[in-house]
Order: sequence, then C-alpha cells, then structure tokens
Amino acid sequence: MAGSCSCLESDSVLFLAFTIGTMMFCAGCAAMGLISIKFGTRVTRLCALASFLSGSLLTGFTSKDFPWLIFPGLSFLGIGGIPLMMTNAQFSVLFTHGSSTVMALFSGAFDASSGIMLIVKLIYERGVAFKWSMLFISSLHLLTLVNTFCFLPRDFIRKPTPRNVGSGEQGVELITKTSPSDACPVSGTKEEGACLTSDENKEDKEEKEGLPSVISCILSPVYLFHVVWLSVLQLRFYYFIASFNSWLTALVASSEVSHYTNALMYTMICGCFMAPLSGLVYDFNKRFFCESKSKLRRDLMPSVLPLALTGLFGIMVSILVLIQDTRVLYLTFIFVTIFRSFLYSMAAAYIGVMFPSEYFGIMYGVMIILAGIFGLAQYGLFSWAEAAGFSVVNQFLVAFVALGLVHPLYQWFACYRAESQAQ
Repeated sequence: MAGSCSCLESDSVLFLAFTIGTMMFCAGCAAMGLISIKFGTRVTRLCALASFLSGSLLTGFTSKDFPWLIFPGLSFLGIGGIPLMMTNAQFSVLFTHGSSTVMALFSGAFDASSGIMLIVKLIYERGVAFKWSMLFISSLHLLTLVNTFCFLPRDFIRKPTPRNVGSGEQGVELITKTSPSDACPVSGTKEEGACLTSDENKEDKEEKEGLPSVISCILSPVYLFHVVWLSVLQLRFYYFIASFNSWLTALVASSEVSHYTNALMYTMICGCFMAPLSGLVYDFNKRFFCESKSKLRRDLMPSVLPLALTGLFGIMVSILVLIQDTRVLYLTFIFVTIFRSFLYSMAAAYIGVMFPSEYFGIMYGVMIILAGIFGLAQYGLFSWAEAAGFSVVNQFLVAFVALGLVHPLYQWFACYRAESQAQ
C-alpha cells in the first residue's frame, strides 16, 4: 500500500514494542510482588487476571487502523502472565524432596507458552482472524479462577522451618514433647480449643519473628550476584528473540523465514520438558553436600553446577549464532530452548530455596525488574547490529555472556571458605 513503511522500519517498530513489553513485564513483576506480600495470593491473581484479559483484547484488536494497540497490549500481557507462575510456585514448598524440580516444572510450563502463539500463528495462516484466537485465549484464561479460589490460600503457602537452638549455624532441631503439666484438657472441652488456638498463634508469631527482613535478603551478596547473573543472561536471550527475524532474514531466503520461525517455536514448546532437568540437577546435588559442616555450603553448593551450566549454554548459543550455516540452525534452536529453560527455572528455584517463601513474590519481582532495566540495552544492541552487522554484536556477546559464570564461581569460593572455617 502507498505510504506503508518498509520491512526494516516495521521490524524496528516491532522491536521497540517488544522492548517496551519486556520492560513492562519486568516492572509489572515487581509491582505484583509488592501486591503479593501486602495482600496475599488471591488479590495478586485477580489483578493478574484483569491485566492479562486487557492485554489479550488490546493485542487481538491491533490492526492497521489501530497499530498503537500493540504497545499497551504486549505490556498488559507481560504484567498479567508472570504472577500466575509466581503464585503457583508456592506449591513447591509442600515437597520435602524435589522442591527445586517442582519449581522448575512450573517455570517450564510458563516457557511453553510460546506453543500457544505457534498455534495462533498456524490457524491465522489458515484464515482465522487473530482477534478470534485472542478472544478464545481470554475465555480460557478465566479457568485460572478455579485454581485461585479452590486450591490456593488467600495469603501464602508457608515454608515449614525447623526450630533451632542457639544463634550459630549448627542449630539443633527440637523435637517438641508435651509434658503432663503442659497438656491441654481432655478432648472435646471448650478449653481444648482455646489451648490449641493459643499454641497456633504463638507458633505463627515465633515463625514470623524468626524471619529476616526483606531488605536484608535483598541486600545479601547471594541475591545481588543472582540478579547480575540473570541480567547478563536474560539480555542474551532477549536479544536473540527480538533480533531473530532480522538475523534470519539476512541468513536465509525470505521464503524460508516462516519455516524456521515455526521450527524455533516448535522447539521452544519442549521447554516444559527441558526445565525440570535443571531442578533435577539441583536436587541431585543436594545429597552430596548434606553432610557439610557449614550451613552455607549445604545451602549454596547444590546450585553451583546448574547455575554454571546455564552460563555455558548461553555461551554456546552466542557461538552457534556466529556460524553462517543453515544446517546449524536447528542445533541453535535446541540450545536456545535448553538455555531458556535453565535460565528461568534456576532464577525462580534459587530464590525459592534460599529465601523465605513469603518473600518469593517481592524478591522475584525486584530481580526481574532490575534485570529488565538492564535488558533495555537490547535496543542499543539492535541499533549497533543495524550499523555494523549481527556478527560484530554476537562476537561481543560471547565475551559478555561469560560474565554469567562469575555467580557460580563466587558461590563456590564462599562455600569453600565457610567450610574451611567450620572445620
């Protein structure tokens, strides 16, 4: 049509929409984390439902007459999607063994959402209007109300914590025994209920008083290094997805772009199967360090290997995109899927294991928004690639992504030092 923008200009605008959408996704994650810690699970999920429905409708009705709807549409979709994963992740604390695997499974299901958009793309190519697909997705999303009101509590699923004696690391777990003088009255009496209520209130008060403050958790070195780790590796992933169409167009014939795009999305659907691998590695490593004298080593050391593997997968993706051969594309898609699965599974599982479950929403949100602010650099990388070529930017990213290995190396050194002092 006369006056329409070129493909390059269209890609640039869509890249900007993607950048703003991912930024709002991160900001919304932090906002929902605050709502979660203030009002609990149910209110958070209801706010997320309203945001997701608004985003799907705005995105569905984006057209040539109203192209600007893509900006708020993608933003509201991002804000409304992540709280579902954040609140569902609470189920992992119910598992004494394998909690990291369960957390990774939820993250993998979240990653597999790309498969939904693949279905939308395929039926759109067969003549079904995009808005009808988004309306259908909106109606399906109402099913989350069942989980919200029937299976999840109003506030939180709290992580069971053993009681320890003393303030040192080597606390002794108490086995509570009731003496005859402290026993409640005979079952069935009014006094029994009062005794139980008093004991429960006392235990809840003691549990809350034993929690560290949110600020101290956020300012802890292990958390700050984790934020840097996610920021570096997420920028690598965001840039790959955002520049994928332009990079692929420069590599293959225009008639093959759609084929390889579908291949990438088919591969990323498998993220729900790849994600538990990181959790399994995490949980498997725990058995090797459960006898450590240092509590820090028992807590931190199992995460070193999966965090390091995530960084290595990021480096491998950066190397593969440098190879100008279409035969390597499928291998690249596989490593991108594994990289993405490990990245977000470990981002969530690490916080779920290392910090109180009540703080998961706010700490995950703060981490995501800080990583999202850092992720705005992807637009600068895209401009750099337009001027100098994708190969130059990808060469830079190989060295840059290597910074993701600093986090597991720091943890290994801290664990080694703590164990030496404990011995």
